Amino acid sequence: MIVDLESGVAIGALAISISPVMLGIYQYVKAQKWKKAEFVSKEIKEFYNDFDIKRALILLDWNSNELPLKEDEIDNKKKIHFTDDLIFSSLALNENKGNDLTGFSKEEVVIRRIFDSFFGWLIMFNSYIDTKLVTVNDLKPYLIYWIQILSDANSSRKPKIVKEQIWKYIDTYGYDKLRVFCRKFGV
Repeated sequence: MIVDLESGVAIGALAISISPVMLGIYQYVKAQKWKKAEFVSKEIKEFYNDFDIKRALILLDWNSNELPLKEDEIDNKKKIHFTDDLIFSSLALNENKGNDLTGFSKEEVVIRRIFDSFFGWLIMFNSYIDTKLVTVNDLKPYLIYWIQILSDANSSRKPKIVKEQIWKYIDTYGYDKLRVFCRKFGV
């Protein structure tokens, strides 16, 4: 009986000494999840608050609409009207319009810059995933709609010819990580 009592006391002492360690580990893991959630929230908020991103999302979500302009971006205009045809021509390869931007209208140059900003953000999100700072699942609720418009062959949000032009632009101008990023979302 004494051996059993001593074993019970030893086991109890061990359990009491391990409890704070286990609690500490639990609290650490919980704090890390919270910090990651805060980071994702901050990045997504910055993404959606960026004026060029807001405009890129309008370009992706609509086939024809008004696009707000920055002050003095194009003369004294406050907005331009765009269509999918303007998106298509804006994302033409330089070789089709000249080696610099002189072959593009002011409206087309603005749209190119908006898409450049949008693609840059998406590539940054991809680097966060690659470095294991976040996971695809952390970003998916915020980005899946836009990724589907870009990549999903079944999405009819944009005409096929416009999506093909977007991908020619992406592939030609060094946004190769974007294709990898979209695949991570399963589309």
